[in-house]
Amino acid sequence: MENRKTESNDQADELRNLLAEVDSGVEQDRQEEQKQQEADNITGRDVDILNLPPRREVHNQHHQRMTLKLSRATMRMLSVIVILLLLSGTAFYLWGNELWELIVTM
Repeated sequence: MENRKTESNDQADELRNLLAEVDSGVEQDRQEEQKQQEADNITGRDVDILNLPPRREVHNQHHQRMTLKLSRATMRMLSVIVILLLLSGTAFYLWGNELWELIVTM
């Protein structure tokens, strides 16, 4: 009978130790969370309300597009290059090796 009492006491002690460990872990987690929140508050960005730009300036910046100005001569040259590429691609597709041999023999 005494043997049972010591075993039950041993089991109860083990359970108490486990609960104590769990409770201490929860407290440590809470302390770590509080430390993290304090660190976030310290490093947080303070916004000076009086030095903000006007709303119009902030929202109009997104609507500005990048423009590329090309002269007429440049546009003409680019269009000629594109047309030549299309023609040469089509010719190669239609005549293939025959066209290549013709170019090499010239």
